[in-house]
Amino acid sequence: MEYREKILSLAQIAPLLPSGVAKALNTNSILAGAMLSEMCAKGILKTSTLKVGGSPLYYKPGNEAQLLNHIESLNEKDRRAALKLKEEKIIRETEADPLTRVCLAAVKDFAKPLIVAYENKQETFWKWFELTDQEAEDLIRNKLEPQKIMPPTQKVQPEPIKTETKQAEPKTIEKPKQEIIEKPKPVQETLSPKTAAAPTGDFWDKIHGFCTQNNIALHEKTIVKKKTDFDLIVEIQSPVGTLSYYCKARSKKKITDADISAAYVQGQIKKLPVIFLTDGELTKQANAVLSQLKGITVKRV
Repeated sequence: MEYREKILSLAQIAPLLPSGVAKALNTNSILAGAMLSEMCAKGILKTSTLKVGGSPLYYKPGNEAQLLNHIESLNEKDRRAALKLKEEKIIRETEADPLTRVCLAAVKDFAKPLIVAYENKQETFWKWFELTDQEAEDLIRNKLEPQKIMPPTQKVQPEPIKTETKQAEPKTIEKPKQEIIEKPKPVQETLSPKTAAAPTGDFWDKIHGFCTQNNIALHEKTIVKKKTDFDLIVEIQSPVGTLSYYCKARSKKKITDADISAAYVQGQIKKLPVIFLTDGELTKQANAVLSQLKGITVKRV
């Protein structure tokens, strides 16, 4: 979609803030935030733990190094710990003071936790985010081997730390797999009035019944996901004439802020107000986003 291409071209240059995207796209910060939220939900962008002016930065996967330009936005203690790790590359948790341990756990953009297993024991190390696994392994080996903690032939295999792993004692730990980010795939299938089958299923029956009871005319129907997700263009009679709406119909137990943001963006693109029909419940974050948006109405069916 056009707005995604524009935002990606901006993200290629530097991490983004909603205010900057709003200015570049000549829109408001609320809509820009909704666009960014939708792209993050689809894995097109990521958000930083670091915040600038209370907002996280939005960046393109693979461009994590660009966050270094905003390291000054960290508080003094966290910044000092991050710069210490940048200099040393690897910090052994047992050798760090309590404050440094807390700070390293907080600067997740720059400090990556690893567990090293040897002789049926495990120990936590922190590595600088730009360090490769092989470089980390070599540096960790240099810390361990002089103390005869493990035989020279035994390999150190780091793995991203998990909370529950601190109590476990695995014999071997495999290297972490690289995160695979799938590109969004076009999933919409527009129904042809003559050749395509009509939507079916219990949820569709609810949608059709709701529209019938409220004198809402279905003008266009698009199947996004069979029996659970539909894009509609509906028409409603009013004292001032027929009004057209973009309608997102979604069967889902929990409707998130990303769902609301995505529907709102689609309505803005189509230049239509939005009706969101669902048989699920909105999360607290979804209600918070909804309270900030105008031109979108949520109804349970």
